[in-house]
Amino acid sequence: MNRKISYILFSILFLQSCQNKDKSKLENNAIVKTESVNKVSDTNSVENKAQIDVVKNFMKWYIKNIDTLYKFNTIEGGMRGEENEEAENYFVNFNEVEKYITELKKSDFLTDNFLKNERQIFVQGDEYFKKNPENDGPPYGFDYDRFFYTQETFEEDLPNIDKAKYNVIQKDEFNSEVRFYLPRCGINYKYSLKKINTKWFIEKIESEGGL
Repeated sequence: MNRKISYILFSILFLQSCQNKDKSKLENNAIVKTESVNKVSDTNSVENKAQIDVVKNFMKWYIKNIDTLYKFNTIEGGMRGEENEEAENYFVNFNEVEKYITELKKSDFLTDNFLKNERQIFVQGDEYFKKNPENDGPPYGFDYDRFFYTQETFEEDLPNIDKAKYNVIQKDEFNSEVRFYLPRCGINYKYSLKKINTKWFIEKIESEGGL
């Protein structure tokens, strides 16, 4: 075999080898991408199911314990309904706020950062009441349920908690979002979750509709 033919054959074999490597690389990348997509969208996976259960079980706990939570007089003042008694301007009772926060903490679904932010809302509310004294009507900023983001009743959505479609968006190993819709409230919700040690907790609750 002369040198020219040998060179041509070598070139053909080299090109085929490169093509096979590129094809293999593309196939491997496709597998990685497919696995990544499945990890995000597969709500039946053990990890995603654990995240969805945290959200569902917290809502059930909240509805079950709402009467206890509402017993804490975190916002005081307003019309007392007693004849000839002057209405007192709204203010935040921080002793009751601490009891309320402690009760929320008992649920064991919320991060310390969530509870810290919840406490801060009362601090901001108290500052608002001092700058804008009022004593009639619902107190501004506290005239709707802070977890279901509605002024309407939401207890009727209890049966829908298990029926709702939950979408899990995995941000990284320790952070994710769970999104869903409840028909009675007519609101889309976004729960931000954080993994602490081996357990998922709720870091933030947001509404994407309604109030």
